[in-house]
Amino acid sequence: MQLQIKQKLAFLSALALLFSYAEMILPRPLPFLRFGFGNIALLLSLELPFSQFLLLAFFKSCVSSLVSGTLFSPFFLISISQTFASGLLMYFLAFFNRKSGARLFSVYGISVSGSVLSAAVQVYCCVLYLGYGVTGLLGPMIIFNTLSGILTAFFSTKIGVHSFESLNLSLSESGTKQEKRNSSFFPQIFAAIFLLSVTGSVFFIQNTYALVFILLSGFIAQKICKRKIFILPHLFMWIFVLVSSIFEPSGKVLFKIWHFSVTDESLFLAFQKSIRLSAAAAFSQCAFLLKLPENSILALTLECYKKMNESFRNTDGSVFQKLKAVLGKQQ
Repeated sequence: MQLQIKQKLAFLSALALLFSYAEMILPRPLPFLRFGFGNIALLLSLELPFSQFLLLAFFKSCVSSLVSGTLFSPFFLISISQTFASGLLMYFLAFFNRKSGARLFSVYGISVSGSVLSAAVQVYCCVLYLGYGVTGLLGPMIIFNTLSGILTAFFSTKIGVHSFESLNLSLSESGTKQEKRNSSFFPQIFAAIFLLSVTGSVFFIQNTYALVFILLSGFIAQKICKRKIFILPHLFMWIFVLVSSIFEPSGKVLFKIWHFSVTDESLFLAFQKSIRLSAAAAFSQCAFLLKLPENSILALTLECYKKMNESFRNTDGSVFQKLKAVLGKQQ
């Protein structure tokens, strides 16, 4: 693949990360709800060739999961599934606009369509693990994602990248400027296989004590890798799993919340499922130590994001002024 195409995809993937970072600064109705502003990069890329757009969707999911520490967890599968589903729908609607010669779908219609489909895919991916009880959250999520789709479209019209040909990312042609570590290719592969094996095998373990032990081991591994342990994301995830279990009661009724029965077996299963997800997420946090191949799109993306993030932090003004300044410096 040509370096120019790599730089273009790296820039757009880094841009998605930057929008996600900016989203964290803005107020949200609930801490665990995300507007998905990373999709702004996809909206700005609907005129790319189809193959490049697919690669962008793939690397957007990979690099965001690598940075957030979910690359070797089920959350990556959910992320890449909803990104591909919503991205393909948005690309098809934009392609239909171009071929028909009429703007049947505005950027708002395209964005909302992709956002709503993303919510549906996310919920039904969760069904595979949490059961059909989670479908009770589909309605509220569609409403929230409709709002987020409108906001994403609005911001994409305010912040645009008009020419990719003039991008100057100041990246070295030989690859990134990462320090070379005294490690070969095979230890990296072994470490990746080990993380994938641990995070995968945890879903086949039925003993609760063993699951708790693996979870604690995952937190210890995070500390050894000098990765911060954030408890709140785990708590929010546990609450989500426990709430979804109410919609699928099983076993003896312990008490009732409004019209919903809370049963002992559903609570126990929800507890085990929560531990598995937390354990997988804890070990997956260690993936950031893996050395990326030089000149790869992922490595270029991380270098580009580092430059963007530094510029964003050092620029005064509102979030939008910061973003415009960063984009201006990249062109």
